[in-house]
Amino acid sequence: MKTIIVSAYLSMFVRQSCYAAMLLGCLTRPIVAQEPAGPPTTDAPIYKVGDTWTFLSGKTDTNPGVTGVKTVVSVTENQTTIRASWNGHPSYEIDLNNQGDMFRSGDTTWEPAIGWLSFPMMVGKSWDFHDLKRTTSGIADIDEVVKVVAFERVRVPAGTFDAYKIVIHGVWARHLGGGLAVQIHSTYWYAPSVKAIVKSESGWTNYHIASDDITELAAFSLAP
Repeated sequence: MKTIIVSAYLSMFVRQSCYAAMLLGCLTRPIVAQEPAGPPTTDAPIYKVGDTWTFLSGKTDTNPGVTGVKTVVSVTENQTTIRASWNGHPSYEIDLNNQGDMFRSGDTTWEPAIGWLSFPMMVGKSWDFHDLKRTTSGIADIDEVVKVVAFERVRVPAGTFDAYKIVIHGVWARHLGGGLAVQIHSTYWYAPSVKAIVKSESGWTNYHIASDDITELAAFSLAP
């Protein structure tokens, strides 16, 4: 009888020793940290009739700025048309290509579309573009270099969004109507979740004359 009891204790001791060894092995194994998810790659936006964005532009401590509303009114395979108005002025139409880049705004056209966006979008992507901007006062020859420098959070009146930070540098040279070449420097934040540039800091320099403007998304409503 004693032999059976001793054998049982020995068996239990062996099992407990094995469990202890297994536990010690788990504790002493190197912990492999999970790599943080990298910046995403994003395809071109799919607009829907009824998508609406409200922007606030030019707001400063002493200037309330102006409010603009843009609403998608038609969508085809290669073109999206948006109706826009600022501070209650008469509305006008904006045409975008299938990259979300503008090629017409009211009486102003770009040939080809102005290349501020390029999809699929990813951090590190860069491109340059050349186009002609035609207005009622003349033609501007545009050369710009664009680069996606980060994917980060940006806070605007409409909320906080994960957005691509896009930096643009270029020159606008006017062919007709006089005027000197203008140095352009702009930074945009494009948020895929709302299919829009939610913030832009745009500026230009013409020798001793300089101008800067900040536009931010104030509200939005996306069609289901």
